[in-house]
Amino acid sequence: MAFTSFSPLKNRIINPIFKHISTYKHPNFIDFRAPLNSGPVCASITTESSKKDDKLRSGVEGLPVGLKEELMPKHIAFIMDGNRRWAAEKGWSSMAGHGAMRMALKPLLRQCSEFKIKAVSIYAFSTENWNRPAEEVNFLMEMFEDLLSIDAEELLSLGCRISVMGNKTDLSKTLQKLSFEIEQKSKVNLGTHVNFAINYSGKYDILQACQNISNKVRDGLILPNQIDENTYEQELDTRSNDFPSLDLVIRTSGEIRLSNFMLWQMAYSELYFVKKYFPDFGKDDLIRVLLAFQESRSHV
Repeated sequence: MAFTSFSPLKNRIINPIFKHISTYKHPNFIDFRAPLNSGPVCASITTESSKKDDKLRSGVEGLPVGLKEELMPKHIAFIMDGNRRWAAEKGWSSMAGHGAMRMALKPLLRQCSEFKIKAVSIYAFSTENWNRPAEEVNFLMEMFEDLLSIDAEELLSLGCRISVMGNKTDLSKTLQKLSFEIEQKSKVNLGTHVNFAINYSGKYDILQACQNISNKVRDGLILPNQIDENTYEQELDTRSNDFPSLDLVIRTSGEIRLSNFMLWQMAYSELYFVKKYFPDFGKDDLIRVLLAFQESRSHV
């Protein structure tokens, strides 16, 4: 497992292993017109792309110049950290930060689909997040309902398959219903497989897999010496994925930790820690990470 830290100094990306350094400007300007403790959050996104950025995105077959199809990661995960700090620094409520997260996520998922990345996993809500203020949790749960109904329509139009990972029994009946419906509606789609981790815990994922296998041994459905990695992975939340193992994990906000996310699946992944808060992480940032990832893999 290798990791790369992205320096906050002059917006530079630094790969400590291969000394990959590049500079960039974030293309998206997010203008929130919502005061502290306001009602529904609204945002408008405008994109200002220079000719250089346009050229960067104009590679053959949908890939930007410099990216190679054979070195693209098959499964990417985002730990979307820093939303509350992003809002706090602007004097806004936590809900404004989560609303900005949603707005930043949509173009990233669209780009992953355009790049034909096989799977993308999104750490939306951990089991530990229930400890946050009730107002914030309720806002997030309502936002996830919109995400699985309104935002999911664009993903369906792109041919994406959608799954919800995590312990669904603690979610509202409405959210459970939406999760089931979107999974059924998209299960035959062959595009990017988008996994939303809601009420997810990497430890719990491993624990429930052990319990399920133990029950099968007890019931005589499998012998202990028949248990291997494939058997185990069929009990994890990523069992419906063609490529369950993570190649690339991106965590924003500068925190260097895994936060109990997909611990089994990221055994051989490369970890990229970005100083930017997630609402400021844009399409060009993803391209830079992919370029650094491919440079790393080309030396393996």
